[in-house]
Amino acid sequence: MPNKTADWPLKIIAVLAILYTLQVARDVMLPITLALIFSLLLSPVVSRLQAMRVPRSLAALGIMSICLSIAGGGVYALAKPASEWLQRVPEAVEVVREQLSSVNTSSPDVDAATRSIDSLAQEFSASANPRNPELTKVVITEAGWRSELGETAKNFGVYGTLSIILLFFLLTSGEALMRRFIHSLPTQRDKAVVTRIAHRAQTQMSRYLMTITAVNIAIGCITALALYLFDFPDPALWGAVAALMRYIPYLGVSITLILLSIVSAVSYPTATAIIAVPAAYALFSAAVGQFIDPLVHGFRFSLNPIVVFLWIFFWGWLWGAPGVLLAVPLLTLFQVVCQHTERLLPLAHIIGSTNE
Repeated sequence: MPNKTADWPLKIIAVLAILYTLQVARDVMLPITLALIFSLLLSPVVSRLQAMRVPRSLAALGIMSICLSIAGGGVYALAKPASEWLQRVPEAVEVVREQLSSVNTSSPDVDAATRSIDSLAQEFSASANPRNPELTKVVITEAGWRSELGETAKNFGVYGTLSIILLFFLLTSGEALMRRFIHSLPTQRDKAVVTRIAHRAQTQMSRYLMTITAVNIAIGCITALALYLFDFPDPALWGAVAALMRYIPYLGVSITLILLSIVSAVSYPTATAIIAVPAAYALFSAAVGQFIDPLVHGFRFSLNPIVVFLWIFFWGWLWGAPGVLLAVPLLTLFQVVCQHTERLLPLAHIIGSTNE
């Protein structure tokens, strides 16, 4: 009788090797993963147009052109206010420091927080050039984050282009490639399992992304309108941020709340005005999470919140911010694979349940 426990060291080594490969090959895997996810989203639309006697390549090109035009128009419209707010980051930090100081100057906790901010700024300045800290400070604010942002934008452009090209080929030839792969499998059982996984993955991912995108766009528009009524600066930008951050369960709303609080501290003179916008957004998010999200998502699938939280942290550690955004779609795909693989069924029950 074979000793199954003897296989565990090899399995652990294999998992660690896969994790190391995913982290090292991040720049290659990210565009491939993005293209696969968007192909699962857009393939049903392309197939429907093909059924209406539209050539598949033309249908794919048309759908991609529409999506890219909408995304490009949004980025172009929001690029200028986003750049202006990035330049105001030092001012925002200074305002938050002053707000901490003015809350209660006699409080030891507030004094400690203020001293920590001051000492951190002095440490950054002194570590690079102790003879001229003021010059060092200018270099950090003017060259550091801007050069890093420029490098990020450059990488995004390069790998984004590769992802778009791969997406086009997946939409035009992906189904034919999948049919050839299924045909090459040795047994009918394997062919049936892979066919079910592919069909379910496409259905689940398409439903998930379409549903959450529609809900997030609606919430972003409502947020932008409310911010406009509050006379909040650049309401369209922060409405877009609120919509984008909602792709990150649990953490996204908190990040948006923090950003709105910082912008309020910079923009408004009184404590009441500073608190009003974040408080209103917190109440609105609580209402959406309590009533809208269960109604929209509850009948389709349910993911364990603890698993989702840990999964987000895992992909954030592995791939950074893009990994955080891709975490839930990847978890949905992993759940589908587990549900149709006999040995992985226990994992599927741990992750959550699906209801059609």
